[in-house]
Amino acid sequence: MTFQTFHFLVFFLAVFVLNTALARHFTARRLMLVAANYYFYMCWDVRFAVVLAGITCVNYLCAQRIEVAGAQPARKFWVWSAVAGSLGVLAYFKYANFFLDSTYALAHALGMPINQPLLRIVQPVGLSFFTFQALTYTLDVYRRQCPPTRSLLDYALFVSFFPTLLSGPITRARDFLGQLARMRGGGLPDVRADEGLVLVLRGLIKKVVFADMIALHLVNPAFQNPANYSPLFLMLALYGYTVQIYMDLSGYTDIARGIAKMLGFELPRNFDRPYLAPTISNFWQRWHISMSSFFRDYLFFSLGGSREGNVYRNLMITFVAIGAWHGAGWNFIVYGFLHGALVCWERTQRNRRGTEVALHGIHLFAAIVMTFHFVVLTRLLFRADSLSSAANYVQAMLSGTGSSDPWYVGAVGALIVGALLHLVPSQSSEALVRRVASWPSWVLGGLVVATVLSLLALSMGEAPFIYFEF
Repeated sequence: MTFQTFHFLVFFLAVFVLNTALARHFTARRLMLVAANYYFYMCWDVRFAVVLAGITCVNYLCAQRIEVAGAQPARKFWVWSAVAGSLGVLAYFKYANFFLDSTYALAHALGMPINQPLLRIVQPVGLSFFTFQALTYTLDVYRRQCPPTRSLLDYALFVSFFPTLLSGPITRARDFLGQLARMRGGGLPDVRADEGLVLVLRGLIKKVVFADMIALHLVNPAFQNPANYSPLFLMLALYGYTVQIYMDLSGYTDIARGIAKMLGFELPRNFDRPYLAPTISNFWQRWHISMSSFFRDYLFFSLGGSREGNVYRNLMITFVAIGAWHGAGWNFIVYGFLHGALVCWERTQRNRRGTEVALHGIHLFAAIVMTFHFVVLTRLLFRADSLSSAANYVQAMLSGTGSSDPWYVGAVGALIVGALLHLVPSQSSEALVRRVASWPSWVLGGLVVATVLSLLALSMGEAPFIYFEF
């Protein structure tokens, strides 16, 4: 069940009505939301709910033990138990197939072929997201940055909250549980249905009009058989994928934030015009902020950050981990390595100068262009199925033998307009959402109907969001 289906529309309308009716009944409302979360997840696969419940229980129980443990060794034992248990489950489902395939390939190369089993391990959708979200609670309790909750119901609602369950944004426990604490204290849910509805519409437009259009008519053909197309078309497809993945994930974030607002919760923003970053370091401060800040706060700083140990080692470990988090393949490892290497180089330049240089005018423009093209070219590793697929794509770009380019005006137009929309300041975009949300109900209702009918006409079917793969 994805956001752009009729099944989800019926599901959400039922949840919205019940959430409104139970606004003054705190316990009943939480029970209803947890039940809705698990129903939503089990629509993908009933077995996945066992993994979700297991991650929830392990982290909740370990956090309780951390709180009552007096000695530091005992606290460390329980936090490492939670980390090992959670990441162990993540590693099994996400990387077991990759390690098995690598082992079989190595054995074959050494002249010792091994029969591969036909059974493949199926990764629960959204596993990377809700595992990290669950760990923010345990790690913050250990660091004494988040008070432990006595309510398993509260914690289960946080981990399984269906708007964030599949693709984030990765929400910090102290923020979400803090909102529940205010409601427990007698405060009513801060429901902003009009604003949330506009955010949902904006997210759907990003997904259907831009991401899906560019994918269907530009990106997918280029990556399916790059040898058929010209270097110009293949390069345009890389630009297209760069816009597609932004529109896809930021569209999902808009929908998730909008749904949460309609239910009385606030979720963090996840993007800040990342393709206008003048450096790769700044790009990761703007792109998928909830994920990059998780790795910064819980891995980079835990390794010592810039104060303890070798900062360049810490950076490389962090970025390789970011690459591996996105997928089980050498292409993702290389992706993380390249970004980490450039961030390290940028740091050496700052250290050499002794200060941060403020760029202006043509120098700022040149820095943005170079950073953007580094991101575009490394997106090839992100989109390709493997390193060999990425190499084939590069070879096709350099050979220039293909000529059957399927130019589609709608996809090229979506690419150009999507790039121009990226120039709009975030504050202006958020202000526009609030302004539209303040329109009279009959005007807003007409906008909703017109938008939905237009999206139905433009829709290319149920295309899953890109980050469901991760």
